Amino acid sequence: MLIALVLALLLGEGLLRVAGQSYYWAVAKRVDPVLGWRPPPQIRGWQRFEGAALVETNTLGFRDIDHARRKPPGTLRVAVLGDSFTEAVQVPLHETWWRVMAERLNGDICPVTAEFQALNFAVSGWSTAQSLLAWREHAARFAPDFAVLAFFIGNDFTENHPALNTEPLRPYFRLDAGQLALDAGFRRQPAYRRATSTLGRAGHGGWVHPRSAQRAGQARDGWGLRGLAGQAAGGCRPGEPEVPSEPGVDNAVYRPPAHGAWEQSWAVTEAMLGAFAAETRADGATPVLMLIGTGVQVHPEARVSARFAAALGVSDLGYPVRRLLDIAERLDLTVLNLPALLADYAEREGLLLHGFAGGRPGLGHWNPAGHRAAGDAAAALICALAGDARAGRAQTGPLPKTGGAAAARLLPQRSAEP
Repeated sequence: MLIALVLALLLGEGLLRVAGQSYYWAVAKRVDPVLGWRPPPQIRGWQRFEGAALVETNTLGFRDIDHARRKPPGTLRVAVLGDSFTEAVQVPLHETWWRVMAERLNGDICPVTAEFQALNFAVSGWSTAQSLLAWREHAARFAPDFAVLAFFIGNDFTENHPALNTEPLRPYFRLDAGQLALDAGFRRQPAYRRATSTLGRAGHGGWVHPRSAQRAGQARDGWGLRGLAGQAAGGCRPGEPEVPSEPGVDNAVYRPPAHGAWEQSWAVTEAMLGAFAAETRADGATPVLMLIGTGVQVHPEARVSARFAAALGVSDLGYPVRRLLDIAERLDLTVLNLPALLADYAEREGLLLHGFAGGRPGLGHWNPAGHRAAGDAAAALICALAGDARAGRAQTGPLPKTGGAAAARLLPQRSAEP
């Protein structure tokens, strides 16, 4: 019986491999003593819960190809940092916004004579603190010319304060007498100790390799996601819940801070953005803050955003956008204001930029259209900055504003500028 069981397991494993069955999320999270976690190097697995893509990591564990440490002559490098919107496991690699950006820059839209490379250092679930640490630990070593920090308004604030989220493996920064201080207390958490024990390492290896174990993890996670399906964003159709919600987004972000934890998160976020700007400049890179809005902020139908805001008791959904623009202006930090740009684009073209078939239309991560729009906008800004640098012109600070009727939902009382 034991021999028969082993043979059956081996046969099942072989059939799963022949069929190309794998599950990225079963293998994507390995503890890291500095970053909290990141994917293991040189793994591959399918992600099919939202969109579909075969995800592969390089020798550093990031979703990207390998890049030489030394920058080739005549090359301009763009390092991108962020979370799931940038790792972008919902779409194939060539459809990610940063790959689209590089393709546009190396096409005929940019007159700057250079070969542009986009290097990804983003991981799903990461906070601003983890992105800043990734710059220090990895990205800066590749001598990028531009550093783009993709900031997701929907949950980066909650992830920047330990009282607002429950992730046990996350490092934080806190303010100590006005100065940033690293809090790596996650290393003392039971989850970290279990994962770094001999048994924990062996267990992770067991999940990385057998496809049968990956399928078991996929079934478990799929069951959990079905349980959350009924809690998906409301307020987008008549008859939906009085207090709407969008998956992964805390509605408190649309209002001024109501209590100490939110006030502290805003304060430490501003300090981390200041550190990002200062450290990237010191390393010879031009920093860019790329704001990523929520699905309801950039919905193509203005009435959807208006109804969502009314249900929350706010005049519009633009509070975090406007406050982040003010922070960037104080830091002299160039901004790519995607919430306004994509809201205008989505309304003009009648396109849903978030969401996939089988999910809630207009909500969740960017679909291919969203990545293309974001990549086009990023390419235009990087090209302009590269042209300024080549011409020896000083940068003119943040570029936060945009025209269009839809942008007024996020930037009321701001004039339009090119």
